[in-house]
Amino acid sequence: MPDPEKRGAVSRRKSVFWKVASAILVAQVITGLIAISFSLYLSGDRSAELSESSIRERIDVLAHEIERLGAPLLNGLESLPEQVRLNLSLRFPDPVVLVDSEGSKIDIFYPSSDVFPDAVVDTVAGGSVPKSIASLLDDGSIVIDRTSDDLHGGWAFAPLFDDAGFLVGGFVIQPISATVAEELEPTRSAYRAAMVSVFLISLIVAMLFATGFTWWIIKPLRKIASKVEEIGAGDYTVRVDARSEDEIGRLGASVNQMAEQIAINVATLRTSDRLRRELVANVGHDLRTPLAAMKGYVEEGIRYYDEGKQDQARESLLSAQRQGNYLQRLVDDLFELSQVENPKPNLRKEPVPLAELLSDAARGHRPQIEGKGVQFEEKIQSGLPIIEADGVRLLRLLDNLLSNAIHFTDSGGRITLEGKHTENEIVVCVTDSGSGMSEDELALIFDRYYRGTSSRTRPEMQVGSGTGLGLAISRAVATSHGGTLTATSQEGVGSTFTLTLPADLIQHDQTK
Repeated sequence: MPDPEKRGAVSRRKSVFWKVASAILVAQVITGLIAISFSLYLSGDRSAELSESSIRERIDVLAHEIERLGAPLLNGLESLPEQVRLNLSLRFPDPVVLVDSEGSKIDIFYPSSDVFPDAVVDTVAGGSVPKSIASLLDDGSIVIDRTSDDLHGGWAFAPLFDDAGFLVGGFVIQPISATVAEELEPTRSAYRAAMVSVFLISLIVAMLFATGFTWWIIKPLRKIASKVEEIGAGDYTVRVDARSEDEIGRLGASVNQMAEQIAINVATLRTSDRLRRELVANVGHDLRTPLAAMKGYVEEGIRYYDEGKQDQARESLLSAQRQGNYLQRLVDDLFELSQVENPKPNLRKEPVPLAELLSDAARGHRPQIEGKGVQFEEKIQSGLPIIEADGVRLLRLLDNLLSNAIHFTDSGGRITLEGKHTENEIVVCVTDSGSGMSEDELALIFDRYYRGTSSRTRPEMQVGSGTGLGLAISRAVATSHGGTLTATSQEGVGSTFTLTLPADLIQHDQTK
């Protein structure tokens, strides 16, 4: 057998606990990631709107600075002070283009590498002016287009005015993608930090939840598995504590039912094996004497035949025949006894009119009883019910009781067959005025191995005698029907055998 510790280690590695816990953990982590991603998706547009609002405010501030520091701008934007021009390279990570009032480019200012070291500027495509610049100048409003179809990377525009309020031009930020990215970076950093934190927290919570939840499910299953292993090892008294009404509780109840059925089956097998052994032993024990006698008669007959003594040889062979007949009856009775003593006897149940059964038994023995000079009385209650029973075996029981009574009742005696029923039971009595029995004999009357001086279970073997198993068979028949067979006796007065059958054998439908 495998080492228990090694087997336990293997079972722990292959335990369903880890499979269920891992599945729950992965499911919870995936659910958390989906929730975070969905939240980012929903908040993306809002973040873009906030970044656009911030950029618009920055552009508006820059426009006011240019107008204030470059005032009066009477000659247009060409006369902007150098300080203002240098400032345009320090405000955005994207190129800034100055345009005059007609929309023509005046100058391009690329982001300073000192301020924006990570800025990547496309000097070829960058710094373009949208085609609608003329209308933008006429409108005089700040415009931001992050998803322009004309200019890759989008653009932003702000008009510029002199002291008198006349339009002198404006500036265009193109592309605006780096500026938008700069505005979104704090939000994105916060989201990344939140995602990492939420992921770690979700992972820890998922691990705790998966471990606890899985253990809560697996623990009773492990207990059931342990009990099943004990049952498999041969301890059929083990039971699972199945107090819940869920699937696990039903599984435990099924295991208990299985263990109980196995215990019953094992007990039945043991009983059957015991009966088989007893039958073999009984056959060997009970057949030894008649076989020896039959062998002796046959040998004696052969000797007489060799000596020419035909009459003596015939007599010896007839004696051997009688022993063979007795041997056949003994084998039949032993087989019958083994059948009715089985925990599940093979009864051929059928509707049996109880009154007719008693009358048939009486009719079969009346000639012998009256021929012996014994008075026979039948006390059969009217209205006896029809019962569901094995009529052949019940008739055998009654025949045994009546034969026994005849054997021990002398001429001038009395035998009574009585049948009655109450609300709870059916009672059949066979009473005789024979020799009776002592208390010691009465205690052993149904023992098939009992041998007494006047034993009813084992009379001397002679022509027409029984096998001595009749009462043992009779009690087994009564027990197989759920009833009892008892005896009372008094020496010199007689004996009474009482068969009691339960009322649940009575058919509800009493029609024939």
